[in-house]
Amino acid sequence: MIQPILQFIQAKGSGEAALRRLLTYAVAHGENAALEICSSAHSLAAEIGVKPDVAQNIVEARGEAVKTAEELEHHDVSVIWQGASSYPERIEKILQSDAPPVLFIQGNQSLFDEPGVGFCGSRKASDKGLAITGRCALQLAKEGICVVSGYAHGVDMAAHRAAMENGGTTIFVLVEGILRFQRKRDIADLLSASNHLVVSQFPPRLTWSGRNAMKRNSTIIGLSDAMILVESGLTGGTFAAGEETLKRKRPLFVIDFTEPGTSAEANPYFIKQGGMPVRGNREGVPSLDKVREVVAKQSWRASSPKEQSLFNLVADQDKRRS
Repeated sequence: MIQPILQFIQAKGSGEAALRRLLTYAVAHGENAALEICSSAHSLAAEIGVKPDVAQNIVEARGEAVKTAEELEHHDVSVIWQGASSYPERIEKILQSDAPPVLFIQGNQSLFDEPGVGFCGSRKASDKGLAITGRCALQLAKEGICVVSGYAHGVDMAAHRAAMENGGTTIFVLVEGILRFQRKRDIADLLSASNHLVVSQFPPRLTWSGRNAMKRNSTIIGLSDAMILVESGLTGGTFAAGEETLKRKRPLFVIDFTEPGTSAEANPYFIKQGGMPVRGNREGVPSLDKVREVVAKQSWRASSPKEQSLFNLVADQDKRRS
């Protein structure tokens, strides 16, 4: 099934809608039928509904698709698609019709099934914002909650790094093709076979593009049981991610600064819009009790030992408060 997917992705004029129709066809008729249909422009036009010229482009993309499939295999990249049992249920439940039809992944795929909390924040976060990010990610890592973020400078990298430094796990959600992924210097020594997963929804060789950032942010939301917004300006990608989280009625936690700086000007706005404030104790440690409660109550995931442990932890906290 990988080859037909790559033919559709790499052919000029073929978009996401056509790819979704291919996946629907594969579910109905089988993967071998999908492979066969990609060798005939007439069949593609008749069965999938693509324009004749685009259908011909898909057929002619076969050679390039074979090469790309070999390169993905060489880099231990797997391809998962909607309709396959390996596609993460959480992202389908949250994003529904906006779920990416195909994901390219490298690393520990079992992290899809772990409790997860997403982080969003400024690339130019303040020192205080970065420190708070690290303290939040540390707590989550110690409790077996996977940290999900966008592998950008600033808050993203602080969250990824703190998770791995403290024995936790993390998911890097890219805004470029997975064959563009490089181990950044400040986290390279922390990576192991089991502690991370790289995810991209874009063509494997696609270069970075700002217009794809919101799609990437939606995928972070879709892979997370809750989102933590650390610092947001009044415009930009983090602001859009916060808005998207609220629009999808997903739990949004917002760092509540006593005196928000320029990089956190929008934090009070998001709290007024329904984001749940996160405050620190006298030692500056953020209180994540509500985050833990939200994560523990997610209903669609099969219970794992980590989740049962988290559930027990929250139950014990509830008993102590009562």
